[in-house]
Amino acid sequence: MPRDEPLLPLSISLPHAHIHYFAFSCRRCGRSVDVGIRRAVRLCGDLSTEEFLARMRCRECGHRGALITVHGDPRPPDVVERDGPLPVTLEE
Repeated sequence: MPRDEPLLPLSISLPHAHIHYFAFSCRRCGRSVDVGIRRAVRLCGDLSTEEFLARMRCRECGHRGALITVHGDPRPPDVVERDGPLPVTLEE
């Protein structure tokens, strides 16, 4: 679906990197990979979000192009405090 406005830069999510992460999904086969926000921003570099998503290649089917969604830690605060942050949110 064409967009009228560009996507926000990935770096806008950095303040929430301790409790949120990205899920990148292949546009062809639907394979999904969770990636920490800090890691995604580092990998994206100077590319716009659209350019970055267009360059991503699926390891499963080889298709170029991905969708992005933001996910949050669904655990209650007391569980997060007890067990620590999700490993994906710690990715650099």
